[in-house]
Amino acid sequence: MNRLVIFVLLAGLVALGSGIKLPASYSQCKTGDEPCVVQAITNTFQKFQGGVPALGLASLDPLRIDEMDIVQGTGPVNIVLNFKNVDITGFKDVAVKKAKGFTETPNVMEMNLRLPVASLVGSYKIKGKVLILPIQGEGISNMTMVNCDFLMKWNGALEKRANGKEYYQMNKIKATFDTTRFYMHLTNLFNGDKALGDNMNQFLNDNWEDILKELKPAIIGAFTKIFRAIITNVFENVPYEELFLPNA
Repeated sequence: MNRLVIFVLLAGLVALGSGIKLPASYSQCKTGDEPCVVQAITNTFQKFQGGVPALGLASLDPLRIDEMDIVQGTGPVNIVLNFKNVDITGFKDVAVKKAKGFTETPNVMEMNLRLPVASLVGSYKIKGKVLILPIQGEGISNMTMVNCDFLMKWNGALEKRANGKEYYQMNKIKATFDTTRFYMHLTNLFNGDKALGDNMNQFLNDNWEDILKELKPAIIGAFTKIFRAIITNVFENVPYEELFLPNA
């Protein structure tokens, strides 16, 4: 789970600062106005699901991930799980709970998103062991999470460039997530053996809490890479002050 979630805020902020004409109902914010920023991010998910091509901003729902790897090498779950051409859906229904740190002199920023349902559907390849059972296969995967809670926190500082303008330079980023239910379905397990495949899918879903507990560090690590890429793409290309309305 890699690219899961900072795109909301970033998409909204990019649109605010790049000369794109937004609907009259779209809220433009002053730095430090947290309620406004929260609403602007919510609006972005709802009104700009298809992205903003002029800015090179990809679709937000579905959000396409070309490649994503989950490698868990120790403990009860020992697998290498490779994803390709994965679509993440569910962000159009996001509830933005928090967006902090978007101040005039930013340092630490934080954003909290909650999704009723988030699904990751795409090609997969897996090999390894899950709890006590071996697993291998290659086909189409569907991983669905209910009541997802994503929290992202990163730090950075403004950096002046040769053009005289300041850009936010991100340093470290951390992400966490929780869910009340995790479903998995993998097609073509064990070279298409239906009986073995059905039994393994049943086993994965019966033991989802134990499996998710083991996979969480790898999943969070994968998503953190995605968050960093999305955030950097926005802040590297748009001067920070142009993302907001003047405070004066």
